[in-house]
Amino acid sequence: MVKPRITLRHSVEIATLYQQGGITIKNICEKFPQYSLSSIYRHAKIKIGSTETKKNKPHRQLGRPKIFSEVQVDHLVETLLDIRAKEGSCSSRRVSVKANLHDRACNKTICRALKSRGYEYLNTRRKGLMSALDFQKRLDFCAKVRRHRLGKSFWTDRISFYMDATGFQFKTNPLDQARAPKAREWRKRSEGLTMTAKGKKEGVTNANFMVGISYNKGVVLCESYTGSISGDKIAAMVKKTFPGAFKKSISPKEKRVLMDGCPRQNSKTARQAYDSVQAKIMVIPPRSPDLNPIENFFHLVKNDLRQQAIDKQITKENLKEFNKRVKKTLKNFPLIKINNIIASMDKRIQEVVDADGRRIKY
Repeated sequence: MVKPRITLRHSVEIATLYQQGGITIKNICEKFPQYSLSSIYRHAKIKIGSTETKKNKPHRQLGRPKIFSEVQVDHLVETLLDIRAKEGSCSSRRVSVKANLHDRACNKTICRALKSRGYEYLNTRRKGLMSALDFQKRLDFCAKVRRHRLGKSFWTDRISFYMDATGFQFKTNPLDQARAPKAREWRKRSEGLTMTAKGKKEGVTNANFMVGISYNKGVVLCESYTGSISGDKIAAMVKKTFPGAFKKSISPKEKRVLMDGCPRQNSKTARQAYDSVQAKIMVIPPRSPDLNPIENFFHLVKNDLRQQAIDKQITKENLKEFNKRVKKTLKNFPLIKINNIIASMDKRIQEVVDADGRRIKY
């Protein structure tokens, strides 16, 4: 039980009894049982007639003085932003050296200074920063789905397949890359990513694939391509692969495809190709990878490729071998996992509505 604070009248009485009346603390406690011993002792020691209060007591400095001034912390943050813009992700040590402050403090102090301005050493991500307009578009999309009562069966049975293009990064030594720690960077939690995972990635070679996944059917489209994707390249792949993919899918007659709003996938040339094969295109709102199950599929495939390199100790591999391994992994991916990803769409829609359009955990 928390005991009450001593009133001003009782405080004066306690001090008088102790200092002028010669009454012991023990006897004063018996007289005022409603107060704690420590409080009575403290008030008994206050000098009678003293005007000293907590507010006008001389200030005692708490702890050591700050190592960095506000100006120096500002300089650290400016240096961090400059390095990120030019080089990509970096360590706190790199920031302190570049700012010429590494001799003044240890790395922990540098980290504390950056954290005081809201920066943390977080996993690198590819999700862009969303605006209020993005939130509204996501909310409108999901609210429309709810108004039309498109439940779980719509996402599992009436979407022929979920489509997207992606690249799997090629490394001559997959085992070394698989064991490497995931990329991290100093950024605020609210920040979007203005760079790729470990810098700007010039000269990186990818095994590129256009992929489609379908409920209860697995991977129904798996077409490799070289170089960067373009509207003409997508149009050619659509005409070549979509008829067969529809036949393999859960809903051959619907011919409905869900994809993101990539400009190349939605170019005039690509749109004409979709029309030529009678495909019905359903486009999710911008910056919404959490509303496209195939993004989760790609993430799991990349994890699978990384684990293969570790389990099989793959220390040397050429691009052709890697391309073959990726294609095999895509086509043989467990159907139950694909089904679970797609079946979560109804839940995702509701969570976006509940979150007022903000990004959800998927």
